[in-house]
Amino acid sequence: MAKKDNKVIMARNTIIAFISVVAIGILAFGTYVSTDMGAGEIAEENNDYQVIENPRPRRPGDPIEVIEYFSYACIHCKTFDPIIEEWAAEQPEDVAFSRAPATFSPIWALLSQTYLTFEDQGVLDQNHSRMFRAIHDAGRQFLTPEMVAEYVDGRGLSSAEFLRAFNSPAVKEAMRKAERDQLRFQIAATPSLVVAGKYLVGMNNGQRRALRVVEHLLEQERAAEDTST
Repeated sequence: MAKKDNKVIMARNTIIAFISVVAIGILAFGTYVSTDMGAGEIAEENNDYQVIENPRPRRPGDPIEVIEYFSYACIHCKTFDPIIEEWAAEQPEDVAFSRAPATFSPIWALLSQTYLTFEDQGVLDQNHSRMFRAIHDAGRQFLTPEMVAEYVDGRGLSSAEFLRAFNSPAVKEAMRKAERDQLRFQIAATPSLVVAGKYLVGMNNGQRRALRVVEHLLEQERAAEDTST
């Protein structure tokens, strides 16, 4: 009877420990997503953002670029996607938001070229969120361009049209540019945000805080332009 009781106690303790680990993981993930800057808190260089070496100057009057480096393979990018979409929709005309795909591995490169193909063909609305869901919700794998082509067939273009665009000179040149810029901006993780070609904002302190940091840097850019005119 004592042995049976011991087994029950051990099983119960194992379950409790497992639940605790899961709860801690959920809490940590929630912090990653939602940590924000408090009122009056200042964004800190080397903590909230890095200064990019040798930035290209922005011409006065040009929009301030905010670029999100992402990958369809990145679960944090999937989580961030609706947040950055909402944020971008609320920005004034002097902010130009865009995405750039990261190419950290052959599979990520395939997905990067997929994104650039969607962009080239004007079919992002039909396929962007769907690619995130296929990979992270349905567990679908895309190992070849043909597998992607089969999945997107009929979603704004046929499989043959997708493959033709995927292998086109325009998309291949866009890939080369994305790879050059990734190196120039020293992108090492996704999602990451590049502001005005000068600042690299990571997500170590939370996704929503990262956007507050971006807003701080945008104000900094505006103020610098005002003083120079």
